[in-house]
Amino acid sequence: MGIAQICQTIKEYFSNIRQPFPQLSRRLLVCSMIKRPGLSTIQSVANITKDLNRLGIPTGSMPDGSVNLTVAFSSAITKEFFRAIKFDASVQTSTVPGSATIIGSGINAGGPMTIMANLVDFPTGGGTIS
Repeated sequence: MGIAQICQTIKEYFSNIRQPFPQLSRRLLVCSMIKRPGLSTIQSVANITKDLNRLGIPTGSMPDGSVNLTVAFSSAITKEFFRAIKFDASVQTSTVPGSATIIGSGINAGGPMTIMANLVDFPTGGGTIS
């Protein structure tokens, strides 16, 4: 395998990777967060059950009155996904340098003063999924 073929393989590999999601405006992000109801295992299982019915998969009790195992299985998987999202997932944030400007005013022995500062590093933060 020559260097040209290696370079071509690497180029093809990176061209197949999904493009990053475009950044949302901060206003849109905040407004959409307010309207979100949060995660609900019950609502998700109800949606899955509707989809199963639409596909023709029975979701009612079994003929002998026992619990439908398809619905029980869907419920168990959904509960574990939500548990993992809420307790195991890691949310990390950062801000682009220069995106925050700090302005302050005050007074010292020389008289009034104004200070300005810009964010020059990539600060990190954390969050909670709910």
